[in-house]
Amino acid sequence: MVISVVEEQGLYEVVGLADDNPKLQGSQVYGYRVGGGCRDSSEEMRTRGVRRALVAIGDNQRRLAVAQWLENKGFGLVTAVHPSARIARGVAVGDGTVLMAGTIVNPDAVIGKSVILNTAATVDHDCVIGDGAHVAPGCRLCGNVRVGGATFLGVGTCVVPGITIGDDVVIGAGSVVIRDIPSGARVAGNPCRSLPDEESRNSR
Repeated sequence: MVISVVEEQGLYEVVGLADDNPKLQGSQVYGYRVGGGCRDSSEEMRTRGVRRALVAIGDNQRRLAVAQWLENKGFGLVTAVHPSARIARGVAVGDGTVLMAGTIVNPDAVIGKSVILNTAATVDHDCVIGDGAHVAPGCRLCGNVRVGGATFLGVGTCVVPGITIGDDVVIGAGSVVIRDIPSGARVAGNPCRSLPDEESRNSR
């Protein structure tokens, strides 16, 4: 999906992929060769004139960690926006963030670094999305919502206006959020509620 967004945006050329999984190394994805992991490939990338990268890892904490490592090594982070996404005036979008097809971000929202706004998600006015968050397909965030860093909002989650969601929260698919959620919580339902420990482990 990220390759598709970058290709359709048309601002950057994809020169290859890096992956830590040895089973994928040497294979091809949509015609692009998969090399070694970032740590193994960084010098090769420099030699080939690569100055920017985009981290396409679903796990929020790992995506943030790899993005920070790349920045520390002097690589810039690409921000990829699908041509069908709509970004209103006054919106700030951080480096390394991906806006998938059909996303809508309304005025004065702030989207952090290395965020994923997935297919057809909507973020209304004055929302703030923390670094490394993932807003899954079809989510609806009403105005003045705050989403903490590395938080995951499951498919179709709806958040009413003015809600604050902490860091590293996991919200199950189809949930309706009507109260603030503290950092580290695992919640789901309509209205959403805390999950027992054994359920929270499977909530992603």
